[in-house]
Amino acid sequence: MLSPKDIYQAQLDELGQAYWDMDFSKVLDMIHFPSFVETDDLTLHLPDRESYLASLISQRDNLTMRGATAYHRICRDAVVAHDDPHRIEGIHEVYALQGATLVMDPYLTQMSLVYKNGAWLCTGLRSATTNKNLKIVKHPEPTTGSPAAEAALKET
Repeated sequence: MLSPKDIYQAQLDELGQAYWDMDFSKVLDMIHFPSFVETDDLTLHLPDRESYLASLISQRDNLTMRGATAYHRICRDAVVAHDDPHRIEGIHEVYALQGATLVMDPYLTQMSLVYKNGAWLCTGLRSATTNKNLKIVKHPEPTTGSPAAEAALKET
């Protein structure tokens, strides 16, 4: 039987490869909707597949613009939720590289997985980085995480 960390890392690997290959349809197949993506300065609520596509493309384009030639996510820890054996909570570190050189600082992300219809699906991401730098969230009306974050965004 696979451990929660093995399941989580397998999900990271499969999602990450589809994302890097720009197979956004496959990425979206691996997400349970509604979902969300959160950074230190913005939160994007994702009711359906179509609402996520612009953000996926924006972040991938940003990595290309930075010269990234590789994208890796490494599980740091993952556990089965104490109240739901069909949910895994984990944390991983994200690396974008050009060869062996970092093209941006690594950052931590929390991800939740749920087991639905025979597959593990991502239900949401919380990344310890700013959207301003990473361009994870792209949406006509993202919500701000706090009034301070909103004020900071208006200054840019």
